[in-house]
Amino acid sequence: YNLLTFFQMEIMKNPLYTKGQILEYVIVGLLAAIGYSIFLWAHLMRASYESSYLLYIGNAVFGAVILVYNLVLIRRSYVSKRTVSMLIEGHLAAASGTIISIIIAVIATLAFHPDIVSPDQAGTALYHAPANTQRDHPAGWLFMVVIDAFLLNFSTGSFVSIITSYAGKRNQTKDRPAHLGTSTGNGPVTNDAS
Repeated sequence: YNLLTFFQMEIMKNPLYTKGQILEYVIVGLLAAIGYSIFLWAHLMRASYESSYLLYIGNAVFGAVILVYNLVLIRRSYVSKRTVSMLIEGHLAAASGTIISIIIAVIATLAFHPDIVSPDQAGTALYHAPANTQRDHPAGWLFMVVIDAFLLNFSTGSFVSIITSYAGKRNQTKDRPAHLGTSTGNGPVTNDAS
């Protein structure tokens, strides 16, 4: 077998990676990114450092969309029986939403303030901002927006996915425990330090 045949036969058998599921991750990610972008646009229109709190509200909206998606996943028969499957699906939706929100953040920031990457501009930097985002370094604002979209959106989506995949599972006693010890020959895995 070559690598493509292996991918088609082994990996695509899993219902987490079908074309329909991948499209679902992108759609949920797009919805989460749009929820974040509404508050991003409000922040960019105000052009004030004091309105940075809007970005955090956008991160919370992003997390709420991922939470709703995870609550929908709890009802699915394949996912509700497997905690790891739900974890993977939640993280894939959060990752696709994070990528989309970064793209939207860069495009929106450059659309609202096209001369932000020019050190000669004087009027479009953030008002009442720290030195790294003002006059001499106006692209610091773009950096701040991208870092917020990347770190906080993915962190929020990841946190929500982890919490709901474990706390939302109906019968947690049926998951097989993960053994942290080492195998001793052909015998069972032990957790003893010796």
